[in-house]
Amino acid sequence: MRNAGPTSSRWLAAVGIHTLDDLRKVGVVNAYNLVRAQGYNATLNLLWALQGALTDTPWNALPESVKQDLQRRIKESA
Repeated sequence: MRNAGPTSSRWLAAVGIHTLDDLRKVGVVNAYNLVRAQGYNATLNLLWALQGALTDTPWNALPESVKQDLQRRIKESA
């Protein structure tokens, strides 16, 4: 999966996300929340990486508006 290094891949696998299709089904925000709920020290960079994986975009090239929307959705899901 684009943007996912070995640590992120392990975290995602631990919550049942192994493929891009898995990520699509679960959703970026839910996947991030699942990883955090397992006690992993995931930062917002993971959230950006997951969104980038879905859109085939480098995580550091996501528009600021997308990042802000994702942060808003994380706060709303808490």
